[in-house]
Amino acid sequence: MKLLIKNGKIVNPSGVEKKDVLIDNSRIVKTAGSIEEKGCKVIDAEGKHLFPGLIDLHTHLRTPGREDKETILSGSKSAVKGGFTAIQCMPNTQPAIDSYEVASSIKEEAERIGLLDIFPVGALTKGRQGKELSEYGLLKEAGCLSLSDDGVSVKDSGLLRSAMEYSSNFGMLVISHCEDRDLSLSGLIRESAVSGIWGIDGIPEIAETVVVARNIELAKFLNIGIHLAHISSGRSVELIRKAKQEGILVTAETCPHYLTFTLEDVVKNKFNANFKINPPLGTEEDRQALIKGLKEGVIDCISTDHAPHTFLEKEGTLYESEFGVIGLEFAFSLTLDLVIKGSLPLKDLALRMASMPAKILGLSGRGEIKEGFRADLCIADLEKEWEVAESEIASKSKNTPLLGKKLKGKIEMTIYKGKTVYSVRESCRS
Repeated sequence: MKLLIKNGKIVNPSGVEKKDVLIDNSRIVKTAGSIEEKGCKVIDAEGKHLFPGLIDLHTHLRTPGREDKETILSGSKSAVKGGFTAIQCMPNTQPAIDSYEVASSIKEEAERIGLLDIFPVGALTKGRQGKELSEYGLLKEAGCLSLSDDGVSVKDSGLLRSAMEYSSNFGMLVISHCEDRDLSLSGLIRESAVSGIWGIDGIPEIAETVVVARNIELAKFLNIGIHLAHISSGRSVELIRKAKQEGILVTAETCPHYLTFTLEDVVKNKFNANFKINPPLGTEEDRQALIKGLKEGVIDCISTDHAPHTFLEKEGTLYESEFGVIGLEFAFSLTLDLVIKGSLPLKDLALRMASMPAKILGLSGRGEIKEGFRADLCIADLEKEWEVAESEIASKSKNTPLLGKKLKGKIEMTIYKGKTVYSVRESCRS
């Protein structure tokens, strides 16, 4: 059956327009000021905004091996609740996603569930050990679009060079976790006056920036693209800006938590383990530099780095707990907060969370609400205030510093391939 969405405001990277949207056979067949069509399901989106289905380049679904943290099903439910219609899941699983069998099993399970597209990210090296390259051709055949050893950075520059050259033969994106472990060591928060005063092991900013610089130099020398994950430092933004001015093939992401929180929030919240993130939260100057970089296009997109952990893994001190926070269900609202505060135009939410991720992954016909494009979109109430309650979180894990906080902007419906896969209320259905 055809689907007609009426009276909503479409948000695309080009701007905001009030238009109706007609969907047929998983495609957007028409957008116009007013559409009348018989024999179709009608959704009245009066007062709501329509965004392209969000696309996340960087999530952790913990499958296989740690289904106590997240499963493909729970991760899918969390994603569509957040407005996502496509995500990539990282390979730091048990075992790592370094073979056709593991990658294809994830892809097949995601397709069986059918809530959104899930693309497994293949391990750059076997077992993510940084010693021997994985079989990229087989990983591509299994459905991987990207490669990464996320969680660890490839220390051997010669091996990373080989990985970039090899991956380019298959048109696969290399995603780099930028961290020099010889510098970060056992650090827990950003190295600063705060870490010194409180006697907490710190991670210096250069643990990120020296790897960012190395990767940029490799990309320049090889003329091969590389994607830099979860950028947290203002200095990294400066390095990426200069690289792009030189025409170097580098893209970068940051995460909502780096755009929202700073080291000051860690102190205010008494070093709550839900603020323990890798790379660690930086200064207000870092946060502002990231926002500026995002607005200027130095930072290409926003990814969640959704990192589920069990209660036991996050209930202890900073020393005892794991790094990471969940983010799929909050990314839209946290990014909208930047819009509300005047830091970003509304159209940039669609650009940085849908259009640019689609472009980086080479997903043609996605990332915009446009005739001929696939009918992946979400409907949001930008005025809706809601409280982050543990009982309402769809993810299997609840590790977020946002518990009990009020956010503005709520995803009310997510449509994937023309079918409603999430709806917050019955009135969204007809």
